[in-house]
Amino acid sequence: MPIVVIWMAVLLAYFPTFSVYFSGDDFFMFKVSLTNGSLGEFIKLLGIYPFEERGLAFYRPLFREILHNTYFNFFGLNHIPFRILLMGVHFINISLVYFLIQNIFKKRFVSFFVALFFGISSANVATLYYIPGGIESSGAVMFALLTIIFYKKYLEMRRLKVYLASLGTFLLALSSHEIILATPLILLALSSKKTLIKLLPFFLLAAVLLYIDIAKIGFSPEEVQYKFIFNPKIIGQSFIWYLSWGFGIPEMLQDFVLPGLNLNPNLMRYWGDFYKIIFPTFFVSSALLIISTFYLLLKKSSVFLNKKFLFLLFWLMTGLLPIIFLPSHKSSHYLIFVLPALWGIIFYITGSLPKALLAIFITSSLFLNITSIKLGEKTHWAATRGKTAQKLISELKSAYPSFPKGSAIYFTNDPAYPYLTKEWGGTSKQASFILNGADALQLLYKDPTLQVFYEDLGGVAKDFPQDKIYSIMARTK
Repeated sequence: MPIVVIWMAVLLAYFPTFSVYFSGDDFFMFKVSLTNGSLGEFIKLLGIYPFEERGLAFYRPLFREILHNTYFNFFGLNHIPFRILLMGVHFINISLVYFLIQNIFKKRFVSFFVALFFGISSANVATLYYIPGGIESSGAVMFALLTIIFYKKYLEMRRLKVYLASLGTFLLALSSHEIILATPLILLALSSKKTLIKLLPFFLLAAVLLYIDIAKIGFSPEEVQYKFIFNPKIIGQSFIWYLSWGFGIPEMLQDFVLPGLNLNPNLMRYWGDFYKIIFPTFFVSSALLIISTFYLLLKKSSVFLNKKFLFLLFWLMTGLLPIIFLPSHKSSHYLIFVLPALWGIIFYITGSLPKALLAIFITSSLFLNITSIKLGEKTHWAATRGKTAQKLISELKSAYPSFPKGSAIYFTNDPAYPYLTKEWGGTSKQASFILNGADALQLLYKDPTLQVFYEDLGGVAKDFPQDKIYSIMARTK
């Protein structure tokens, strides 16, 4: 079965994610989702709270508070079940993309390769390594894809239960992540004039979520990353970055591009020999895509007016709307909702290539994405921090199996670690990011009173009893 082949390919490419432990935001999400165990407190996780009250922006209770609370109650800080869940949702999305594209194009070749590149795209490095962002966006896309599939089926069958199923899955998608806000616009592109009234509830629900996120929850005034920018040049740059990431370019490249499209020479130090594969394969795939595009424009320009192509183009453009105006908050895991449209467009265009050139395009694109995945395994911050968090926790647990109430842990710097910059700091500062302050260790020892101090962050409080301080060196290597 084609889907099983795709699953196996994705599993092989992303198998290292299963060994990556929690870090940073993971611990924060578990901590903020804790309740006293009562049903009432659990239901309150669905509530709407100002940012100042809980430190959480956006309304995402389904795959954030509800999931993290339930998971921690069953599995604690065992990361393996979470990794299995995240990969399982990804497999479901691959299957939904396959069936949706097959329904649109009625061509198994296109369905197979769109679903394959959706699943194996290196943009999923962030999705599958960074657990909070990955599970929220993947969960939302799962329900959004179901919404599109159900609504398309409703247009064919005109059955009320199918329409209600579409509306229900959209509500679940809205409760998971706001990246799917453009779904009503995508449904609009499928609709006829006679069915437009049926879209009103979808638009109303999307408007309600926008109101909740902006007016009721809000953002931290100190977080400039959530500042909307409407500068056409900056928006254009963000658009190009998102397309490049979706095509297979590693996310970290943006940190090394200097004005004038020059590359910071330090890039080669971080990438090693990976650049010898990434850049050539990118140029080969890009060249073949450009050649195919110009051929169609000159010989068969009418194909760009095809309803299927226009639908995918509309999906790509509108699907980027919730993220394109936040250039300081770019991340490749936000691409997951538009990846089916992007690869659908790519294979719609490259399908005009001779079979030999099409085979070269597919092979080159696979090498590009797989190489970027392997690079991400070694360099993506979520991957490296997870491994370091597991090392820090393992050493601490070995040194101190338990602590008496009222204790404090003090992380000191590792003198063997080279000092880079003030912003980067020593190993204790890095440990504070990786363990999210006291969150990880309070969860680990099941003690909300446990205090954690870091040498680079002011050290131990002056009035804290010396006999209750337990020191350990923060070894991050």
